[in-house]
Amino acid sequence: MATINAALAACPKGEAVVLSAGTYTISGTVHIPANVTLRGVGADKTILNATGTGEAPVQLGSGSVVFVPRTITSGATAGSTQLVLGSTSGVNAGSYLVVTETNDPNYVTAAGSGGNCNWCDGSWTKTGNYARGQIVQVTAVSGNSVTISPGLYTPYTNSPIAVAFNMAASYAGVESLQVKANNTGYTANFAMDQCAYCWIKAVESNYADGDHVEVSWGYHDEIRDSYFSNAYLHTPGTYDSDVKLVLKTSASLIENNIIERTHVAIMLEWGPAGNVIAYNYTMGEFDSGSPNVVIGGLDYHGAHPQFNLVEGNVMTQFYADSIWGSSSDTTAFRNWFVGTNHICAPASGRGTVSCTGTKGYYGYQAARAIQFSYLSTRNYFVGNLVGSSQMQALLKAGKPVPQADQLEYAAQRPYEAAQQWTFGYGSANDDGLGNGCGGGVAPCHKEGNTATQLLHGNYDNLTAVATWASGMNNILPTSFYLSGKPGWWGTLPFPAIGPDIKGGSGPGAHSFGNPAQNCYLKVMGGSDGGQGGPLTFNAGNCYATDKIVSVPATRPVLSRRGVEPVSLTLPRK
Repeated sequence: MATINAALAACPKGEAVVLSAGTYTISGTVHIPANVTLRGVGADKTILNATGTGEAPVQLGSGSVVFVPRTITSGATAGSTQLVLGSTSGVNAGSYLVVTETNDPNYVTAAGSGGNCNWCDGSWTKTGNYARGQIVQVTAVSGNSVTISPGLYTPYTNSPIAVAFNMAASYAGVESLQVKANNTGYTANFAMDQCAYCWIKAVESNYADGDHVEVSWGYHDEIRDSYFSNAYLHTPGTYDSDVKLVLKTSASLIENNIIERTHVAIMLEWGPAGNVIAYNYTMGEFDSGSPNVVIGGLDYHGAHPQFNLVEGNVMTQFYADSIWGSSSDTTAFRNWFVGTNHICAPASGRGTVSCTGTKGYYGYQAARAIQFSYLSTRNYFVGNLVGSSQMQALLKAGKPVPQADQLEYAAQRPYEAAQQWTFGYGSANDDGLGNGCGGGVAPCHKEGNTATQLLHGNYDNLTAVATWASGMNNILPTSFYLSGKPGWWGTLPFPAIGPDIKGGSGPGAHSFGNPAQNCYLKVMGGSDGGQGGPLTFNAGNCYATDKIVSVPATRPVLSRRGVEPVSLTLPRK
């Protein structure tokens, strides 16, 4: 490990330290500095055997943002690239700002069923009072005026402030190797802290002590073309074993990854904004403490994720909970939300995963494809596939299922198996059937319809029809962030999911999946639920190019206009 760190420290900017095939014991942390790449020769050939403790065996950047607030006196409007600050002392071109405001009680809160999320603003206030915001880069300073990129996704009108900081690293990357965890006490397998334009590409993360990846205070970071498999524990909190964006991480991309048998696959919490979660494949997630509950896919879990795009994924579920506060302004486009999970032994630790015959089963408690709490508002679901044949089979069983006692699901609420959607759950009057109307910062949600949600062109496996919003065109765009079929896509049709796609599989034959799913099922020989355990993975066997495709500076979702996001270019009829 010391030799690797010495080589990285001595590496010229813009070049890589290449590890040949073999197994390398890592008893601490490999630190990748700015403008340097650590590269193996394939995730199946270069293996970092992690045997120590600490934040992560592989770390890019370090530290956290110190709270020194500056008032924003003008310019905090949607799309603005100019801000006037009370002081620009110490702010230079190349600095970064966290733009935020005190929580707007109309739709933002750090309080939920778990209590108050005092750390949702990075523990700046000990109350989570700056939960909503975004990170921008300063491109010029003139007096007290700063020019920023990108423009603001949304206005900030509730006592807005900016917190200036410098990134700990930029343009650092790790590629084409495997981290094999051994349950020795790491927080994550890969950590990015205060890192800009950094990336993780074509890696395998083989089991995790805690998270597979955690990105905090990040900007324009990228996690792509990788395989994240299994966990030692499948429980909430420290052991979520997910790929996680936290602490205002902005303008970043999680694209074309396989995520297998974790607790939750992808989690956004503590204010990430303007990120793209696209073309990932997740399966087999479960909670070992509540082994019958459907959990996994993508989860919003702590105030206040906003303005994120979720596109083209095949995943267990999209879940915005109310445990640690609110979320808003998500666009979900051309995804297949399956709505149940294949749960297979073992429940913890390493071991051969067995899903064959009667050894595996499908989760049936709180089985929902889309499950948004009463604290998540102003969201847009367009052109998705909702549900699956497994969900439909559970629904036909027709038995109410007593729900395990959890923070959001009281035992007395039945949560009948296999409803396609739930909006507004977790409120005081929630009866478990998806039509709860309670208090809190959100208006009443009833039967999947609310004044703050837009549902358009979603194909429901139960009704076998796509439902279109009144007065809107039913011609869907190809993508909300790609200009066309990307070079790494391969031979699958593009787009591959949606009510306008024909001849595929899944609900209504409207899905051809995505390259990550194709890699897992057809190249790696995987199966629903993660049969066998971590499989052999090499990104070069699956994807057409190794090129890093940088996430665009301007996110596809910028602001609200009525109930339509600006990016939703669906002309009225």
